[in-house]
Amino acid sequence: MTTDNLQALPFVSAGAEALFRVAPVIGDATHGKSRMQTGPWLSDERGLPCRGALGVLMDDVTGYPIAARAPAGHWAVTTELHLDFSRNPALDGSILHAESRVVTSDADGGLATGRVVDESGRAVAIASARLRFVAAEMPTASDPEDRPPVGSGASSIVEVLGAHHRRDNAAAGLELEAAESHCNPLGNVHGGILLCASEIVGNSAVTPEAEFQTTSIAMAFVRPCPGTEPLTFAPRVIYRGRSFAVIQVAARNRAGKTCTTATVTCHRT
Repeated sequence: MTTDNLQALPFVSAGAEALFRVAPVIGDATHGKSRMQTGPWLSDERGLPCRGALGVLMDDVTGYPIAARAPAGHWAVTTELHLDFSRNPALDGSILHAESRVVTSDADGGLATGRVVDESGRAVAIASARLRFVAAEMPTASDPEDRPPVGSGASSIVEVLGAHHRRDNAAAGLELEAAESHCNPLGNVHGGILLCASEIVGNSAVTPEAEFQTTSIAMAFVRPCPGTEPLTFAPRVIYRGRSFAVIQVAARNRAGKTCTTATVTCHRT
């Protein structure tokens, strides 16, 4: 994938990028690239790398080249985001590199693909994203230096999110409180954070009985999640065998309406 002579996209920094150490996306209306710094904060509550934590990086790098094609008075929102994982992200402070390309676009939106590699060039995840143009005031491009500082005290991804995980009952899922740091430029919870929380919940629903690792997650975003409301993520195990499991996770707002659905697949390690 060619990444020469990239020009800065109108990247709009928000709290989610600072929270997940995601750099501005650069590129144009055909492709983009970004990076993310790893660290111990990427671990789950068992101390293992959380694969869903790549959500913000991948949503950004696949989304901004499509957003660059939006007609005047419109912005691009993700309707579907699918990640396949090939290995765990590191926890050692090294850099993950992401790149994307636009597959197709029309007057309604577009489709993009992307991948993440580690510093050795090994694939960590691949992604595909569908976006749709919606009428919205164009967010103002911001300087990454204006991003809020990131707290360094978190020891797990659940702490980074400030979420409440029911450890005594995996089926109870996770509660995500309203926070400005979770938001995208339109004031809704960032799609990558919704993916991350969904992956945590889906994986946790099967790990108490066996060591499963997430191999893919397919997200559908059915309605906006305002950043001013708490969200509840609830899992439903569709299938669990000795080596393979499928879990559906629904995120619901305060009114009980479904905002996102995710299908999480896991294989036993």
